[in-house]
Order: sequence, then structure tokens, then C-alpha cells
Amino acid sequence: MPSPTATVREKRRSGAELRKSEGSGRTHRHANIRSVLALTRKRDTVSVADLSHSTRLSKTTVKKTLDLLAAMRLVISAGKGASTEEGGKRPELYRFNNAYGYVISVHVTPDAVLAVTTDLHGDITYYRKTTVGSDRSLEAILGQITEDVRSFHALKAASGEKLIALAVALPGLADSARGISIYSPHYPSWGRDVAFAQLLRARLGFRDEVPVYLDNVNRWQALAERDKGVANGVTNFLVVDMLDEGLGAGIVTHGELMRGAQALSGEIGHMIVNPVDGALCICGSHGCFEAMVSMKRIRDLARAARDRGVASELFERAPKGEASLDDICELARRGDRLCTELLDDVARWFEVGVGNVIMVNDPELVVIQGQVVKAGEIFLRRLRERMQRIGLPDVEKKVHIEYSRLGEERGVLGGAAFALADFFARRLRF
Repeated sequence: MPSPTATVREKRRSGAELRKSEGSGRTHRHANIRSVLALTRKRDTVSVADLSHSTRLSKTTVKKTLDLLAAMRLVISAGKGASTEEGGKRPELYRFNNAYGYVISVHVTPDAVLAVTTDLHGDITYYRKTTVGSDRSLEAILGQITEDVRSFHALKAASGEKLIALAVALPGLADSARGISIYSPHYPSWGRDVAFAQLLRARLGFRDEVPVYLDNVNRWQALAERDKGVANGVTNFLVVDMLDEGLGAGIVTHGELMRGAQALSGEIGHMIVNPVDGALCICGSHGCFEAMVSMKRIRDLARAARDRGVASELFERAPKGEASLDDICELARRGDRLCTELLDDVARWFEVGVGNVIMVNDPELVVIQGQVVKAGEIFLRRLRERMQRIGLPDVEKKVHIEYSRLGEERGVLGGAAFALADFFARRLRF
């Protein structure tokens, strides 16, 4: 006869096994629901038979799942489909309810606040851009974002759509886990380690069920390329975004967005590529990658050439030395020698900077974004040729280099992509 202690242990073991079994069952059921929902989101319309074939679930399980999703308003009826060739009963069709909710995504650029709403496919539905004035304080930027969010919320009030999340992309260093702006060189008055997400949430009075996501914009631009751009379907790639004064990267490895232990991943603009006589960077160092390809340095090179008596149509267009990248690129395409040399110089430093990142991360694809896209095929061709000369020159570098086809909206698209992925994979409860 078992002792009372043994009986208690056996009951505890049985209870634990039952709870484990129930937990495993719930996990399996939720995985099935997410699988059906994911396929429904991807297709215009679906039937029970379609989903059963694609998911290998029984038609009964699929029908129960669709009924659950319909009760949650995530799936709606789409009428009847065509009958089979044998003249069978016309199937009931379903579609994803794209009006279930929306995301607000904001990008604080060096000179503007770009705010949008997106539907649950990540497509922009409302778009608003406000130039940053002379007041670049933290209070002014928080106030502008608050105004944009409330304006969008009012527009959506009558539709019954749920606000899924608010995503904010910032320039400079940002800690996504803590919602903190570590430092922004474009907004130095903010100071260091600003609890940006918390401050914004307090202003808006958001409940806990509406998360506020925050990250460095280059990381979210990588997600935009993955979901809407040239990196679709690629699991190892990086984006390199060049502004007039600034350069950063978003790095995706094995499908995961890299952030690093101190949120420094992607700060390739501050790699020292010319420690000997490099240009002064806005960070205070000399020879940073972004300083060597900045418009300030390019204009300095152009002025120095003019002072040496070099002839160029560029000086007729920009007699005071305020040349734009548009001018330089256009004249280079027309054969202007100085402008061609200026673009060659930028390509040379891109070879060094991007080449180093390639040797560290070994991506399949490098996506070039921002100002340098204006340089066109002439720059891209030079860059592709130069990439074969980086480390291990005898080893073929099977990396593709492409221009982005996305515009200034890429930051807000990426923020929305992140928010939606988190909602459907983790936050949505059944």
C-alpha cells in the first residue's frame, strides 16, 4: 500500500502532466489559428477547402477556426465562390477584415515629422508631413506627434477600427527595449537617455493595450525593404541610408533585425575609415564613414578644385559653392570631369565602408537608400565593380547591390511593419 506522501507526489505529478498537456494543446491550437489567419491575410478570398489543403488541417477544424476569427471580426464573409466543374455546391468565401484596426507610424526626420496611418496590410491610408521649425526642443517634437496622433484618431473614430499600436522612428541612437532616445545628433537639445516612449504615452493617455514602439529609423527602414521593397524574401541583407549629413544602416541576419548589446548595431556611419587625415564628423571624431561621403565634404572638394582653377559647369550652377548632389549627379551623367571625379571619390569611400560591413556580416544583398540614389546607374556600376576589390580579393563576393525603390515613406512603413508583425505573432489573443 503506497504511503500518504507517495500518493500526494503522484497526484502532484499527474496534475503537472495534465497542465502540461493542456498547455501543449493550447499552443498547438493557437498555432493552427495563426496559420489560418496568416493565409487569409495573404489572399484576396479563401474557402474552407483552400485553407484545409494549404494548412493540412481538417475542414472541420478550419471551419471552427474561421467561425472564431469571424466572431473576433478578423475575418468576414466574402459571398459564394464558383461551383466545381461537377456542379457541386458553391463554397462560402471569406476574406481578412482589413478594417479591423490600424497603426499610426511616425518618423522624426532631421527636418520634419512624417506621420501616417496604415491598414493591417501595412499600406498607408493617411499621410501628414510637418516641417520642424526653429523650435527643435523635445517638447515641440512630442507636441507635434501628439497632435498628429489625435488628429488621426479623430479621423478613425467613426469607423470602429482599433488602434493597434503607435510606432516612432528616431534619428540617432535609440534603445527599442526601453523606449529611449539615447542620443540624437540632429536634436542635441534633447540631451541623453530620454524616455521618449514613456513621455509620449503619458501625453496621449494610452492604455496598456496600445503599445508605443520606438527604434532607430535605419532598422525599421530595413523592415520596410523586407516587406515592401527590394529585399522581399531575403533573410541576410543590410540597408545603407545616406543623408546630406548622416549615414546609417539596418542589418538583418537570418531574418532577425540586429540591435546589439548597446543598441549600436547599424551605426556604420561612425566607423573610422580614414584615421590619418579624415574629415571632421558631427560626432566629433575624424575620418568617420559618413563624414567622408557627406555633402559638406563633397562641397569642400568642389570649392578646392575651383580655387585651383579646375573648370566645371558646376561652378556656373553653384557659384557660391552650394552645389547639390542633384547637380553633381546630373553633370556627371553628362560627362563633366570634376563631377565624375567627385562621385568616384564617394564610391571609393563607400567601397571601404560598405566593404568592411560586408566582410563582417556576409549579406546576400545591400540596399542603398537616401541621397546617393540620385547618382543613378553610373554610381551603382562603380560601386559594384569596386566591391570585388575588398578583403579576400580572390574570393568571389556574391552580394547584390541595389538601389531602394522606396521614398521618404520607408521609415514609417518599417515602423508599421514591426508593429503589425508583433501584433499578429505575439499580442493577438484567441
